[in-house]
Amino acid sequence: MKIAQLSLNYYNTEPNSSHAIYSHVAWLCNGLAKENEVTLFASPKSKVDCKIESVLNDQASVFNLKEDIRKYYTQLLSSKCYGSAKNFDIIHSHFNITHGFFSSLVSTPTIASVHFPIDDNLYKIMNNFQNVRYVSFSQAQRKSLPKLDWVGNIYHGVDTEIFSFNPKPKPYLFYLGRVTEQKGVHLAIEAAKAAGMQLIIAGYSYQDEGYWHEKIEKYIDGTTVRYVGEANFEQKIEYLRNATALLFPTQVNEHFGYVMIEAMSCGTPVIGWKNGAVSEVISDKKTGYVVDSVKGMVKAIKNIDKINRRAPRERVEKLFSIEKMVSGYQKVYQRVIDDYRIKNQ
Repeated sequence: MKIAQLSLNYYNTEPNSSHAIYSHVAWLCNGLAKENEVTLFASPKSKVDCKIESVLNDQASVFNLKEDIRKYYTQLLSSKCYGSAKNFDIIHSHFNITHGFFSSLVSTPTIASVHFPIDDNLYKIMNNFQNVRYVSFSQAQRKSLPKLDWVGNIYHGVDTEIFSFNPKPKPYLFYLGRVTEQKGVHLAIEAAKAAGMQLIIAGYSYQDEGYWHEKIEKYIDGTTVRYVGEANFEQKIEYLRNATALLFPTQVNEHFGYVMIEAMSCGTPVIGWKNGAVSEVISDKKTGYVVDSVKGMVKAIKNIDKINRRAPRERVEKLFSIEKMVSGYQKVYQRVIDDYRIKNQ
């Protein structure tokens, strides 16, 4: 197959990116390139095992441009991809919406992944793109966007060699992600303190917002609650590998939650709030715990030693490996291509 991957150009697409969407696309490109001809439309300094096309040849990313001009370069990237659509059997877009304005103008089929939350107004626009097919990351994502034309459900995959197994953790809990109220970081702090365990927090913080000052900062003492800033890729792995458990107290309907499988690949069980795809990723009481209250999270922390760290690792190897993810996409691509050819004979 000749496959075009259309990625965002805000950051470089590379396996070691600290931004999940970019590492996801990189791993997908590298896996697909072993058996297919793959072209990635993205930032020019992306690091993947396939051909790269860009519209930012003199810039690392759109962040080097003025804010009022950035969006035009993301649109230009989509235009470049669809301008060469005849060279591909299929286009896989990782934009939420931009591809929809181009897909009906070409004869090459498009499938799209929805990586970011969308509001009702954007959803109404997406429903007009009748020729776009979508691949979900979880059944929970489908339930939240029922009117889209879903053609497959493929869980994210993680590199199990990079996120390697560690049977002997250290006595701390870990939170990784944006430090926002929607992510429930204050609940992780409350649960960890009640359970008497140290909590390490890593992720981007919005320190000019009231949530940080009211719910987070005053509890950071460097001992019971530590904030280590935005961990880079290597630091993230070390924190995940050595944690007794990952806390994932999300208060929104997560489409997936990449950090959960990164932790589980290391053998680290996950204690997650029962929202979105959490119950699909975690096997309750086997690879971690699914909870719906701080009290439940405290109980899970105190019972975390009942989880054999081999269990989360084995679940990742079975359901969330890169190989399984790549195989799933190849099958969906071929099915969409075949359906399109039949309809246009």
